[in-house]
Amino acid sequence: MKTSSNTTQGSITLTQPSLTSKLGQIGLTLAITAAFCGLVLSTPSIAQAQTDASNATIEHPGWVHVPGELVRPDCVHEIPNGAKIEVANGQITGDVTLNGSLVAHYDACSEDAVITRPRHEHGGTSGITATTFAGGWVEAAQWNVSLSSSDNIDLMYGFWTVPPAPSHNGGLIYLWNGLEDSSEYWVLQPVLQYGENEQQFGGNYWVIASWLVGPNGYIFHSPPEKVNPGDDIFGYTEITGTSGSTLDWKVNAEDLTTGAYSWITATSSGLHWDWAFGAVLEAYNATSCSQFPSNGQTVFNDFGPYHGFPDYESISPLGWYGKHYDWVEGPDCGFKIGLNGETMTLSF
Repeated sequence: MKTSSNTTQGSITLTQPSLTSKLGQIGLTLAITAAFCGLVLSTPSIAQAQTDASNATIEHPGWVHVPGELVRPDCVHEIPNGAKIEVANGQITGDVTLNGSLVAHYDACSEDAVITRPRHEHGGTSGITATTFAGGWVEAAQWNVSLSSSDNIDLMYGFWTVPPAPSHNGGLIYLWNGLEDSSEYWVLQPVLQYGENEQQFGGNYWVIASWLVGPNGYIFHSPPEKVNPGDDIFGYTEITGTSGSTLDWKVNAEDLTTGAYSWITATSSGLHWDWAFGAVLEAYNATSCSQFPSNGQTVFNDFGPYHGFPDYESISPLGWYGKHYDWVEGPDCGFKIGLNGETMTLSF
């Protein structure tokens, strides 16, 4: 349930900064040039589905495939650009603020989401794997960074190009980079999307939005912005400040070609952010390989992860590895991950 305050979005002006302080420290202009010159162009009660995603979809008609979860549509919340979500001691408060003013409050979802991301399976050990799903994570370049409990990944950023549209429509494609906490329940991510995520937004075109995906049906995203094949996308997740054990976050998806952007902010405490994802492909409702982008690949140039806030320290040596999450009922499209330093290629 949403409760709105007397402060409206239209009465507040919030300017998207062109650079954040940390990105300025590392020389964003040089990073963008280097990136594109190198391109050819808590314990929540999430239901651990034992059936495949197609059965879960049948059992939950009208539910929405968001990144990593199948959830009731009324539990997915669009918030204004720059609005803040609060996660205190691993639990979300439901408050959404903008410039310090409460703009909305959301209660927890009345039904648990069905998880479609491979929690506890990034490294291929035990638990529910993506092979039990007809849709979900397909492949990823990832890294579980070894950090002390008081140290978090403080920045992940990268560049990729909007691929051509699929030859045939009907699938829902997510391409993103971002961070997870150690429990793998919480995800901060700038996302490029093709297809409609049922009753929310999108269609037979590409859009960008930034997401906080959490447990108990708490899903938030910034306003989607349409982008075009060939546009250069810049996505980052960054700690912008700390207060005791509370971390301030910014997540931004930006089209460097057109200047369009879509971003959220968040605060978190009680979570340890140590999972880095340089490139992830998720797909839902895809029944043929022609429902993936027609060029057959997406190249990410990702920089980071960095840690040690307020210092700005790179983590070396790089520990990226590719993980292919097979489908049981989805098409086999020759998925593979190519890694070359900080360049990551997802093929499909």
